[in-house]
Amino acid sequence: MLLPPGGISCAMKRIVCVKQIVASACVLFLALTLSGCGSDTTVSKLPRYSTPSSKPLPEEYRVLAKHLGMSMKSDPAQLQKKRETSEVMADLQAALLDLREIKSSDKEIMYVSDQVRDAVTVILERLDNLNSLPKPPDEGTLFVGSFVDGFFGNFAGGYHRGLDAEAKQNALNSEMQPLLAAIDRIDAAQKMLPKIAEKYSATLSDSTGLIIADFNESWGDSGPDDWIALQNLGETLEDCTILVELTGANGEVRKNVHFLKTWPESTCMWGRYQGGEKILGKTVDRTTVVYVKEMKVTIYSPQFATRIDYTYKGAEKDKDVAYRCEKLTFQGAYQPYEAGVIWDTQRGAQFTMNGVEFLPKCRVNLTFRKGDQAKIWYWDYDSWMKGETKTLDTPAGGLEFKPDRIDFEVSFPHTNYKNKATLKVDQESNKLVKIQD
Repeated sequence: MLLPPGGISCAMKRIVCVKQIVASACVLFLALTLSGCGSDTTVSKLPRYSTPSSKPLPEEYRVLAKHLGMSMKSDPAQLQKKRETSEVMADLQAALLDLREIKSSDKEIMYVSDQVRDAVTVILERLDNLNSLPKPPDEGTLFVGSFVDGFFGNFAGGYHRGLDAEAKQNALNSEMQPLLAAIDRIDAAQKMLPKIAEKYSATLSDSTGLIIADFNESWGDSGPDDWIALQNLGETLEDCTILVELTGANGEVRKNVHFLKTWPESTCMWGRYQGGEKILGKTVDRTTVVYVKEMKVTIYSPQFATRIDYTYKGAEKDKDVAYRCEKLTFQGAYQPYEAGVIWDTQRGAQFTMNGVEFLPKCRVNLTFRKGDQAKIWYWDYDSWMKGETKTLDTPAGGLEFKPDRIDFEVSFPHTNYKNKATLKVDQESNKLVKIQD
């Protein structure tokens, strides 16, 4: 892949924070979560069979799409590969040589090829300049880390580390501006691939029993990236251009394009989408949207083509969150009222979370009960770390009785999944014991 365009930010975050460990662990988690690549939940009105294309796919398109399309791998661990700057630049140079050889009677192929070739030339020049700039004394190289099978080193990380001196900042800025503009040109060129591929593609047909799509949004300790998985249940496909359109809760749309020279039968292919990072006032390397609501996948190949409409918000996301919370546990205790010298300890409860590394933004609802009496309160938290104990105090004078049981419920934004239990208050120890269903 010539440009991820999703390759500029996440590696830096893994290098400098605890998510480095989480990112490695999430590969196994994803393999379990998406084993079988999900289920075919779409309803198609397309014809049952495709009519193969009568026009051969130009070889020059294969060359262009190989370098321009985003990577998909049969092993998600391959999308975690780290690359050195020398390897990055060598791949860019090899891509440039291939692009210079493209000659085609298809004007659209030539136009896209020219756009990409010019952009890559700029990127190589700017990367070389960035790599030669003075480094902070504690860093051995400006480019560290890597990205999803892309050709960029972590120049975003190098950029931020260079902000310790105004001169370095200005030098970096002058190189980054044209580099980011070149990346935008490649991103725009990538989105033209499906239009070209459609001209040489079979007609659209129903995907039922042939292609299964699944999406997995970043959540909690699963890592910072979103993942797509596509499984081919039919025969081996050649020269597949895959357009993935993600729509967020606020209507934002992101289009990503992949290319598979060969897609073997019974093979699940994975793609990784990143949230991006702010550099010089703009977001770069963003290949997903916030709170994915739906996904449309269009596959073009000379022998088969299809379109899949996939709804993520609702049952699919609820299922993913429930899976991630399978081992989630809470230990709790009732907190009685105690008069104090400076302040009083109000009635409430304490809960310690375990089973997962951390929970994202959540709401805790407690219903304190005794006989026919009931009082309800809720508390909002930005996160909840493993082993962390949170104290849920009620307002002064708000809870007048000692409860004999408490309804406990944890919910999360943009999903209907809830972790809930009814807990009995041990009247001697104040420990909370789950009442079996």
